[in-house]
Amino acid sequence: MVKMKMAEAKDLFKVSMKSSEGMLVVGFILMCIGFTIASPVFATPANLINVLKQSTALFMLVCGQTLVLLLAGIDLAQGSGVSFFSIISAMLVLRMGTLGGSVAVLVWGGLYGMVCGLIITKFHVQPYIVSLGMMFLLEGATYMITQTPITGLPTSFFYLGGGRIYGVPIGLIVVSVVGVILYLFLKYTRTGRSFYSVGGNENVARLSGVRLERAKLTAWILNGTLVALAALLLTSRMQSGQPYMGGGLSNEALGGAVIGGTSLAGGKGGIIQALIGVIIMAYMVNGLNLLGVSTDLKEALIGLLIILVAWLGARK
Repeated sequence: MVKMKMAEAKDLFKVSMKSSEGMLVVGFILMCIGFTIASPVFATPANLINVLKQSTALFMLVCGQTLVLLLAGIDLAQGSGVSFFSIISAMLVLRMGTLGGSVAVLVWGGLYGMVCGLIITKFHVQPYIVSLGMMFLLEGATYMITQTPITGLPTSFFYLGGGRIYGVPIGLIVVSVVGVILYLFLKYTRTGRSFYSVGGNENVARLSGVRLERAKLTAWILNGTLVALAALLLTSRMQSGQPYMGGGLSNEALGGAVIGGTSLAGGKGGIIQALIGVIIMAYMVNGLNLLGVSTDLKEALIGLLIILVAWLGARK
């Protein structure tokens, strides 16, 4: 009986190692085992939950980036968007209160995404160029508004980033609900499923009757809303609007999407892949922090991981 179970486990391991996703999962498990041995703090429930809590905003950004990448686009302005919407959310919450300000900043995010989508679809500008321009535009607008943090926010606003329901962080609940909605959207709605066909082959999708403009516009509106939500979560957690909050987040979000298995060429990826990418990145960084690894070395290791994942994907 024991031999049969060992044989089954061995066969399962061999099967998993034949796919890039399986190798990624096996590598993640081995990484976690290594971090646990090197630092017992790593596997404690408090640390594991804290890492998930801190990753909520990044998960929203990776989800937004994934939606855009599915259509063979890319958003280089997510980090700048987080900084901009952090300041805007703080100003709106001070003026309209926690609920009104929070809803308003999400509307702002959707409108921002719609502007990007309209430029791409109506003027036929490449997403790379549009997002690059928006990156500089949002950075400039943020620094024109303020170069110092906006404080004095109501304590009720901090509940989103630091509150708990039955011991579960509010932010974690929010992003879980959003993640499920996005997963169902991509899997079961006509527009969501069209993302894959458009990203896989736009000409074939057009001949098949897919409404290309609607798919692209929807993706960018959702991406803009998710960027605003990420800014909202971070602003609540930091208890202030920060003009430099988004520094480096664009690279982290893009890296998380790629690590999870989303293709830069379009047509491949999803919310589950986004979640996998965020979890791997978050726990890798956490483990390296516990070991006292320098920031420069951490970035180098993440870069190597991205290259490794891309290589594994190219082998298929």
